[in-house]
Order: sequence, then C-alpha cells, then structure tokens
Amino acid sequence: MREWRGSDLETFAAIGADPEVMRFLGGVVERPQAWRMMSLFAGHWPLRGFGTWVVERRTDGAVLGRAGLWQPEGWPGLEVGWMFARSAWGHGYATEAAHAAVDWAWTNLEDRQVISLIDRENTRSIRVAERLGMAPSRQHELDGVQVTIYALQRPRQT
Repeated sequence: MREWRGSDLETFAAIGADPEVMRFLGGVVERPQAWRMMSLFAGHWPLRGFGTWVVERRTDGAVLGRAGLWQPEGWPGLEVGWMFARSAWGHGYATEAAHAAVDWAWTNLEDRQVISLIDRENTRSIRVAERLGMAPSRQHELDGVQVTIYALQRPRQT
C-alpha cells in the first residue's frame, strides 16, 4: 500500500470504467472523474491525517485498486473502504488491505470504531467486512441509496 501518483491514472481510470466494479460505488466514471477521485483521495491525507492508499501487488508492482480510511465532512463515521480491479477479486487482497487499514487506524487514531457503508446486495464486500470482524450496525441513506453500516469496535486495551 502506498501513496497516490499521477501515473496511477491509467489503471485507476480502467478500474473505474468497469461497470461490475462500480456497480455499488455510484456507477462507472470517465477518465476526468477518475483523476478527480484520485485527487480527492490524495487530498484527504493532509486534511484529515489519514486516507486511502493505492494497493500494489508485491510480486510485480501492478496496481490492483485502493483501500484505506475515509471520513469526509458529514460522513457517519470513520470508514474503511476498498475498491479493486475485477482481475484482483477472489485473491484476498481486499481483506488483507482492509485489515492493514484497520490496524493503522487502531495504532494512529483515537476513534473507537471503524465502519463500512455497504449496499445490502454487495455480497462480496459484506464477506470482506465479516472477515474483518464487522457486524451490521444500522441502516443509513447515502445519496438516496439505503446502505447497511457495518461496524467494528476498537479492541480493549489490556
């Protein structure tokens, strides 16, 4: 997991143009929108002190997607989220990256819980959330869409 680079645009735009990848993420995005999304993710770091990373495969450096922490103004909590190219699905990358993001949050932030906002039909993301130890917490409307908020509480310090 690493910071964003301008050179990520080609791959990130291709991921964002895949209707199946973007099915539960607001729909496909064109190249200019992908650039704005990358800028938004990169800009979250200096504004909040945390954010989303690019996920690269260790063996060859291929960009697989993104994962990390997200909490824009008005968001219902500190969210851990992920988005991966369809070719990366089913290999455990989302779970591994989300675990790393949650561990980073527990080490570096004071929040008592992390959440994920997931469409009830997004079974793949629900499985990732469950692997993280998250459980359904409540329903929430986000941009006119009903989502389930999955939550994970900070482990108790011993």
